[in-house]
Amino acid sequence: MEFFRYTLLLLLLCLSLNISCSGSNASLEIVLVGSTPGDESIKSMLSISADTKADFIRWCLKLDSKNDFVLNITYGESQPNTLGFKGDGRKQIIKGTYLITKNPKNNHFKEVYQLKSNDLSEKISFVKINENLFHILTPQSQLMVGNGGWSYSLYRKDSVNSGEILLSSPIPDDKSLQLVFDGRTPCREIATAHPEMNASSSCFKLKWRLILKRDSITFLPTTCTIRTIVDNQPRDVSGRWTIINGTVKNPEVIIYKIQVDNLTEPILFLVGDENVLFFLDKNYKPFIGNDDFGFAMNKRVQ
Repeated sequence: MEFFRYTLLLLLLCLSLNISCSGSNASLEIVLVGSTPGDESIKSMLSISADTKADFIRWCLKLDSKNDFVLNITYGESQPNTLGFKGDGRKQIIKGTYLITKNPKNNHFKEVYQLKSNDLSEKISFVKINENLFHILTPQSQLMVGNGGWSYSLYRKDSVNSGEILLSSPIPDDKSLQLVFDGRTPCREIATAHPEMNASSSCFKLKWRLILKRDSITFLPTTCTIRTIVDNQPRDVSGRWTIINGTVKNPEVIIYKIQVDNLTEPILFLVGDENVLFFLDKNYKPFIGNDDFGFAMNKRVQ
């Protein structure tokens, strides 16, 4: 009888350890979500026919601990006044393996993930900006530039401690006297950080246009204008902007600090490069997007 009880206890202990290990392994899986433009470059990477109409692409990318990935995408024409697609869109599943490269030749990036699959016409790379934010790269290893509707960022579905920013901002060499960025973001996170915006409880997206002006001789920051569309109402505010070169925790980043007239707290942007900016919270951590919208601003071609 004693032997039976001992065996039973041992069996229960093994089962408990097995369940714990299984849970631990599951936690190593990274799930990234987001919606990106559906332009020609990304359709080519995903082996989507060039003549397929794709206003945007919704991603769900699962990376497991064995360096295998499963990518579920949905794409097609957007259904007006909704977050979905006409006819529910087209769906595609891509499976393959991924490789992580640390400190690649591009000195601005510290960790790059690369997807490889027989279902892809070429490898797809994206840079890890922190534990919760990743951004898709061009074949030339540059940040892909989105549009006024969607960016090329993917976000960890279940956020974790974000850790340090794994990106050093290159010094922008654009000498334009006016820089224009567009974007569309979730609403509630920004509305909570800036209650003066008076966004309604039903607000789920914000449209942005940021215009940064520089001195014609020194090229230093001067004034700026932000247009936001909140609850379908356009609002224009003016202010000034400055450049912060590094923080205590992230000395290699460049941050644009936007102080506008009607907001108590400044709006902060991490400079990914001269074409892509990422929204930061007051603690200099990137905001985390969702399945529908990210927290990036994309430089407008003028």
